[in-house]
Amino acid sequence: ALGASDEHEASLLICLGTWLCLIPRVLLTPLGQEQKEREVELHSPTRISIGQNLSFMAKFMELQWKILTLKNEDTEHKYSSSPLDWITLDTNIAYWFHSTSGAQIHLLGNVVTWTSANVATLVYVALFLWYLLRRRRNIHDIPEDAWWQWVSAGGLCVAGWAVNYLPFFLMEKTLFLYHYLPAVTFQILLIPIVLQHISDHLCRSKLSKSMHNAFVVAWFSSVYLTYHTFRPLTYGEPPLSKAELQNLRWKDSWDILIRKH
Repeated sequence: ALGASDEHEASLLICLGTWLCLIPRVLLTPLGQEQKEREVELHSPTRISIGQNLSFMAKFMELQWKILTLKNEDTEHKYSSSPLDWITLDTNIAYWFHSTSGAQIHLLGNVVTWTSANVATLVYVALFLWYLLRRRRNIHDIPEDAWWQWVSAGGLCVAGWAVNYLPFFLMEKTLFLYHYLPAVTFQILLIPIVLQHISDHLCRSKLSKSMHNAFVVAWFSSVYLTYHTFRPLTYGEPPLSKAELQNLRWKDSWDILIRKH
């Protein structure tokens, strides 16, 4: 028979697994039937047999396998999304909502950074194919070391994005925006690579370099301005009025929680 400490350890592990699977459900909405059902679900995790005397590592591996093999539920989750929605940031996840002040916390990327990452990927692929075709005709637009740096650094980012993104099209389980975070990280790392390459090898006059520098400053400013604008939805403070929340709904597909009264 299991001792009290072993049974307590197993119960904690089971509860942890249930909590990990239900992360997008922790949104605290005003009192209602939906919230009551979520509270019951969160506080009443499914119990499995703990009669086996498994080691901690065996329990941990079993938990990970259950999470990885979790299939779709019969009903679609409110904040679930498809991989195509992630690229254009057409989705978000609301994690917390204060029923009195209306303060809320969302998982929502920086639109400027997200868009810039997509543009950087397209620019990299286009320049890579252009250089490759020109090199087949024995035309070298950039030095050999610059070419291999372009291939290795940029290729690593593009490959990292593809490996962490494309497999989701084959998955049947419920997907959320946070599944895209590892992939978009590789895209964001590609932005300075592209900017540096353009500055070093495509901007050959003082005027073009000055324009490039001005563009980089403007880009950084817009990234910070967007971050500052959506800061209340990232940290949950300060609370915003109904009109302010409506102004932050830059896309119709974003589910910004706005009280009716």
